[in-house]
Amino acid sequence: MSPSAPTGRQRDDLLISIALSAAPRDAGQLAQLSALARSLDSRFRYWEMLISFDPERDGAASLLQAAIPNLRLLHLRPGASFYHRRLAVASEAIGDVVLLTAASELGYLDVPAMIEQAEARQVLVMGRHVSANPLGSLAMAMGRGAGLTIGPHDMLTMALPRALLGIVLAHPDRLLATRFPPVDQRLPIVRQDIAANPQLPRFRAGSETGPLLFRRTEILHRLTISSAPRVLTLVAVAALMATGGGVLFAIYSVVVWLTLAHVQPGWFTTSLALSLTAVFLGFAIFGLSIGLRRVLEALTASDEDLVIDEAAPIDLFGKVMDEFNVEIATQHQAQHQTAQPQVRSAAE
Repeated sequence: MSPSAPTGRQRDDLLISIALSAAPRDAGQLAQLSALARSLDSRFRYWEMLISFDPERDGAASLLQAAIPNLRLLHLRPGASFYHRRLAVASEAIGDVVLLTAASELGYLDVPAMIEQAEARQVLVMGRHVSANPLGSLAMAMGRGAGLTIGPHDMLTMALPRALLGIVLAHPDRLLATRFPPVDQRLPIVRQDIAANPQLPRFRAGSETGPLLFRRTEILHRLTISSAPRVLTLVAVAALMATGGGVLFAIYSVVVWLTLAHVQPGWFTTSLALSLTAVFLGFAIFGLSIGLRRVLEALTASDEDLVIDEAAPIDLFGKVMDEFNVEIATQHQAQHQTAQPQVRSAAE
């Protein structure tokens, strides 16, 4: 890991949240997480780390809790996909700046610098790698159709201020929006290039999300589904144009029948039947399209119940009372203090 030089003083005006959709898979990734925890502790006074944890797959939680302070382990419902886990940790994060990342990418990026840049400029900072992506152009085009910004070299790591995270979580498809930022003028994006680290192997994109073919197929599948509202809009426009064309052709047929002396027998009735059929079908498809679009806008999948348990034996603000010399009186002390003046007045 190659963090930038610390400032020498802990910042106490920010709460930082580091959110990982999966636990570290080996000792090397655990060491990267521990190094990140030490770096954060030297820069920021208040920070937390959230990890989507599956006891059956990830083993014992005690090893993580012993290696990483300020840790929150989120136990999700069985069968949660990578995107569900990423959405869950993003939704549960409480920091002023939230960093969504993966354990396999921590050694290649300057995470504290990304956090400070996101907070100072109020932008979304995303990591960028240099590996090849054969389906990059196709994914970019489909992402535009779904209202998402997909860069062919974008990594899983992104740092977002709290206000921008709210924009991401408000997107109709929040599952993909936490991976690919929405196309929104309120969401400026800055990319940080990957840094060469001779101590680590060559970076491989997508190692956190399963086999490469399965991962890309799942992305294309979800992008196709997410583009349904825009496709329905295009269908509605085409149906409206067909309706208008049918009306114009019906008017043309009536004008020809009234003005021309010689019209082929059966032409008028055939033309009128075709035009009215086009008008009816176009109007019906238009109504169905806008109705389905309205249903898609009204029905949003409920992902708030993904987390079923949390292990978080931490107290981020436990030292605040002592350091500010604040004393909280108990009920017994308060009653004793109020009783003393009454005794003195009675004696006088």
